[in-house]
Amino acid sequence: MRVILLDANIPDVNLEKRELEKHIFFTFLVDGISRACSHQLVRHRPASYSQQSQRYVSMKDFPYVKPESVRDKFVLSENKKISFDDVMSFLGNVYEAFVEAGVPKEDARFVLPNACATRIVFTMNGRELVHFLKLRTCNRAQWEIRKMAIKMLKLLRDKMPEIFDRVGPGCFMTGVCPEGEKTCGKQAEVVSFFENL
Repeated sequence: MRVILLDANIPDVNLEKRELEKHIFFTFLVDGISRACSHQLVRHRPASYSQQSQRYVSMKDFPYVKPESVRDKFVLSENKKISFDDVMSFLGNVYEAFVEAGVPKEDARFVLPNACATRIVFTMNGRELVHFLKLRTCNRAQWEIRKMAIKMLKLLRDKMPEIFDRVGPGCFMTGVCPEGEKTCGKQAEVVSFFENL
């Protein structure tokens, strides 16, 4: 996964921090995240998104994201021992067979998995970024979007520390875990991590 801060639009105005957040905009390029991750990202609606198309790009040997939890794991299917990589290869071959049979790429892509890697460019204002990072840097967030959010936060702290130095998961920002009974139980460790990020 690669996260690049492409642009920061920071007006030269004298506003309080909370007011300034609404008027600053940041554009990121994220490359190599799964479609599953991008689907979580676009749920943050106050943003603009442009995602790599599967409609026109050939997906025969598509790159994919492989969760650690499936590494070195095999399952039995029809009395065959198969790995995650075997499934990805099979789906790529099925996709290509459909395309070669005359099925338009836009229809053949329906067999592709959420693991397909994608590239997405998006722009968010400062206020939405603070909200996004508060939710997605939390230990309870899904691992891939959490990893992406932490990379984004590092870039933002370098670019604009006056806004983002105290941004992180809810327990870091407020001193209280907002997850209630679903807390990770590691608040001191999490706070220490984000203080030293």
